[in-house]
Amino acid sequence: MPTIHREPRFQYDDLVDLVEGQLRVVELTAINSEIGGPGERLWMTEPGLGVSDVYRLWRKGKGNHMYWAVDRDDPWDAMRWLREALADVLDRLTRPGSTKEYALEAGREERDLAVLAELEAVWLSGLSPLSEAFGPRAAELELNRELLIPARAELARATALRSRMLQEQFGTGPEGAERAASELGWELDKARKALAARDDYQRWVREGAAHARATIPVHRPPGETGLPDVLAATLMTAACQSERVVPGRPSPIPLPDELAPWYVFVENLGACVAIAVEDAYAPDAGPWDYMDVAPVAMVIEAGWTVRDGVIFSPVPYDGYYECIDYDEEAILAGGGSPVRDDTE
Repeated sequence: MPTIHREPRFQYDDLVDLVEGQLRVVELTAINSEIGGPGERLWMTEPGLGVSDVYRLWRKGKGNHMYWAVDRDDPWDAMRWLREALADVLDRLTRPGSTKEYALEAGREERDLAVLAELEAVWLSGLSPLSEAFGPRAAELELNRELLIPARAELARATALRSRMLQEQFGTGPEGAERAASELGWELDKARKALAARDDYQRWVREGAAHARATIPVHRPPGETGLPDVLAATLMTAACQSERVVPGRPSPIPLPDELAPWYVFVENLGACVAIAVEDAYAPDAGPWDYMDVAPVAMVIEAGWTVRDGVIFSPVPYDGYYECIDYDEEAILAGGGSPVRDDTE
């Protein structure tokens, strides 16, 4: 969650105005009433603008070093901390019929449903640009991948756990199903399926892993990095992500020895190096957050250091859009394609 404005440069009222006065946003009042402290505010970009962001005005720091700041987050990244912060609300909505708070406090469920409605709006704002660019099917597939598949998998894990419990109690053969049906008052077919669920789940996981290995592009450094093979491949794959890599194509720019192990040729960017972007790196971040590919000429011009076998470079980085600010001359020098100007 990158900070875009903060004290002491801006006072509290200035920070509110920077969001409400200069951006088209709607306030998430129901969510903020659950997780916000005094004075804290939470907004999202107004729907229908083709962009989506979540803005949070809150107190950061500790003790005498606390300050007001505005953070901006992508909706899908915001969902991670929002779901954690709203765990109690989501837990109540999971078990409404056995929730003590609902029994004790009339109307509590309506407030929780209002929170859920805003949470859904954040989710949908993340899907909106995808739908506009690629159509409703793309948005539906993303929603299925991010929400429905994890929910089904969680149910499958719980069903597999019950299956193991039943197997240990009644056995795994035909007699086990008969005993389980008799003991639990189930139909025999239900007992058979319940006992088989653990084996079904394990088979599903193994088939899924095989599918991942067959379909997800994995990129490995071309040279010796000094890192374990899996770690080096993870960093290289995170850097390339969805880029179109051209295997075996040499760099038209001479490569310093330190950069050579992390060289990769990308279809549109030309000769590149997989780097950890200095301005995107944080000690607790994962490689998918800070690894990227940068044209060789840009890395040479910006300079670099090698830390724990990884190339770190302070290439120009746009913190708002969370991407490298590519230099077209560097791209062309490395055999890449001209940068398309969307304003023309």
